[in-house]
Amino acid sequence: MAKRYLYIPYSDKDEAKQLGAQWDKKANSWFIPDGLDEVLFSKWIDNRDPCLRFTDDLIAHGCLLRAGEPICDGQTHRVQVEGDKGNVKSGFYVMHLDGVPNGYFMNNRTKDSFKNMYLNRGLEEREDPSVIKKRQEEIRKQQEAAEADKKKKEQQIAIGLWRQMKHLRNTDSVTSPYFRKKRIPGSFFTFVSDDDSNLVTWIPLYDVNKQLTTVQTISPEGEKRFVKGGKKSGSFHVVLGKIEPKDSTIIICEGYATAASIQYCLSAYNDVKVVAAIDAGNLLPVAVSLKERYPNMRYVIAGDNDHQSDINVGVQEATKAAEAIGATVVIPKFAEDDTGSDFNDLMLSSGRDVVVKSFVQSLLV
Repeated sequence: MAKRYLYIPYSDKDEAKQLGAQWDKKANSWFIPDGLDEVLFSKWIDNRDPCLRFTDDLIAHGCLLRAGEPICDGQTHRVQVEGDKGNVKSGFYVMHLDGVPNGYFMNNRTKDSFKNMYLNRGLEEREDPSVIKKRQEEIRKQQEAAEADKKKKEQQIAIGLWRQMKHLRNTDSVTSPYFRKKRIPGSFFTFVSDDDSNLVTWIPLYDVNKQLTTVQTISPEGEKRFVKGGKKSGSFHVVLGKIEPKDSTIIICEGYATAASIQYCLSAYNDVKVVAAIDAGNLLPVAVSLKERYPNMRYVIAGDNDHQSDINVGVQEATKAAEAIGATVVIPKFAEDDTGSDFNDLMLSSGRDVVVKSFVQSLLV
């Protein structure tokens, strides 16, 4: 009879051993000896569908799921979270079932997030190595085909967005309601929709090869959305349009309003370009991409200060990105009872000079 192997975390090994589990040195795994009931080891067995387990995690992180959610198709989907009203959806998730099932979730309201793999935790009977190798090769080919199809769709979406943008007015000629609210200037590189009764702001994102990848839209009320199917990871927006050979410093931050505020406040430093990575989770991919493309630049990561949250995701992600490329981290400072979290908030509450002082030391090193 084949051995019934079992995955047991190292922290649980003593408990499993007391129940009768044994260690197979050759297989480097625990197994249940013949004659022992599997029920004894139910703590370590979870063969439920990966989508069901992903659903449990989403609910535990405050998602308000509706009938038919989540959709486990490898695409990004918006979802309502606790605190959302009306049709606002501040969370997004993606669940992949090909290869190793894995899911990702981000709450843009609280910056709470998780990324989990959903391997079946339970019993297995070891297969013949040739069978395993064949299956792995099939999975690899499927993943390559899926990735090629994904890139093709992303390119098609980008082409469609580019065609639409050619007919939009830029925010230098038409005032964006969101920009007015944030008190940031318009530009030739951001746009507004043609519906004068409800001007939606368009923030186009590009990769390091200056190719349009996706667009973030922002309603007059501040609701932010991405074009479904566009490529966001590693994509960014340069406030002044492009990075030039004369530039010495690149500042990377989260949202566009933050980036525009920093660029506006540092207007005296004409060799500094500010880049919006759009959210905390994208700081690292953007930082790595830019560092590879412009290795001789000085880099500063301007993180958000989520000081009123239980976990300061803004500082954590900014530090992670800075450590990856050897950059300096600059974080806005607020009083304990101040609800501000980014450099746009700091500019509005304390003025341009305070923002400038936050960066002077980093820029003069």
